[in-house]
Amino acid sequence: MKSTKTPRFGLLLYQALAKHWVGPALWLVPAGILLWWGVPQAPQLEQRYPFLGFVISGISLLIILYTFLARRAHVSCHKSNFTVHTPLYPVAFSYQRVELVRPVEFKTIFPPENEKNSRWRLYKNMWGKTVIVVNVKGYPFPKWWLKLWFHPYLMHPREMALVLPVEDWMGLSRSLESLRSNWRETQLQRRHG
Repeated sequence: MKSTKTPRFGLLLYQALAKHWVGPALWLVPAGILLWWGVPQAPQLEQRYPFLGFVISGISLLIILYTFLARRAHVSCHKSNFTVHTPLYPVAFSYQRVELVRPVEFKTIFPPENEKNSRWRLYKNMWGKTVIVVNVKGYPFPKWWLKLWFHPYLMHPREMALVLPVEDWMGLSRSLESLRSNWRETQLQRRHG
């Protein structure tokens, strides 16, 4: 019996971001509560910023929620498309749009020496990894819209392509190629049948 489970591949960029942000966000919640509690003891703060503790705690709770969603960001492969699930917005790409699926070393697309020091440290485990590049005929939405929702490293800077950094890049490559060829066969059968 065939497995009907949809293959899912976690996006490493969002996982690294979540790992980096969750610690500081967890510290901001009690800091905001302490600030709120300490405001009555500091009259100059009470008059100017009575809500500051709540704002800090609220922002940190939003960051914690985002890190939870970022850990769940993944690529899922389906019969007629694959979907890039970012923390806030999933985008489906039809296999009809796909031109080429190929493995590439991450640092050849985004050379580490061209990155800012803080970004280089945040993604230091990524530079030696192999990623899947999916060249497409076009994006399902305007590029500016995708840039609002996608991590900057998910879109190739010089080609019309997606960069998909996942742990099991071979599994993702096999899934994409297999499902894409099945989709093509189905389309041919529909035309000739």
